[in-house]
Amino acid sequence: MNILLILEGYEEETFFEIAKENGFASNLNVIFGNACGSGNVAPYFQSEISNEYYDCILCVYDVDNKINDSESPYNCIRSSLKKILLDDDKIDDISICTNPNILQFFLLAADKLQNVKIMSTSKTTNTNVINKYWPEIGKNKKLYDASEWQRKLLKDKIVYGPYSFDTLLKNAEELDFDYKQKNPASNLLPLLKALKCGDENYFQKAILVKEVEE
Repeated sequence: MNILLILEGYEEETFFEIAKENGFASNLNVIFGNACGSGNVAPYFQSEISNEYYDCILCVYDVDNKINDSESPYNCIRSSLKKILLDDDKIDDISICTNPNILQFFLLAADKLQNVKIMSTSKTTNTNVINKYWPEIGKNKKLYDASEWQRKLLKDKIVYGPYSFDTLLKNAEELDFDYKQKNPASNLLPLLKALKCGDENYFQKAILVKEVEE
C-alpha cells in the first residue's frame, strides 16, 4: 500500500522522520510530502488526489487552539479542502490534527502528559517546558521556533536516547482524540499505530475518499 502524508511543515516532517526510524510495517510504503506551510496543504492534496500511485492520502496539520477563529490556518486548510471534498466528514477522514500542535508529541517522548502538557502556542511558555528536557533549547533566551538546529536536537534525543518513540506512544495514550473540543488532543496516535503494525484497514476511509474523487 502506497501512502502519502501531506505534512504542514518542517516540524511535522521531522516528527515523521523519527516515526520512520522507529519502523513502519513492510506492507506500507510511506511517502512524506512537506507542504512548507498551511496555505499549501489543500493545493498539494488536490494535485495528488488523482495520482494512481497513491492508495491513500492523509493531511497532517495543527489546530493551534483556534477552532473558533474562521481565519486561522487550521480553518483555512479545512475551508480549502471542502472546496475539493465538499463534505466535512470526508475532510475528517483525511485529516490528522493536533491541538494545539505537534510539539506535544515530541514532548511525550520525554515524559508523561501531566508533566509536558502544552495548552497554547506561546513560544515563551512552550520553550520553558522544552527546556526541562532539551536544556540547549531556551538557553541564552533562544525561544523554540522549530528551527533546523532545534528540530535536530529533538530528533536526536528521541532516536538515540535518552528518550524514545515507544515512550511517546505509551504516553500519548493519555491524549484525548477530540481535537475539535479538547486541548491538548489529537487523532495522530491511531495513525502511528497503524503505520507501525501495518493495519491497512485503518486507511480504508481515506481510500474511499480518494476513490470517490477519482
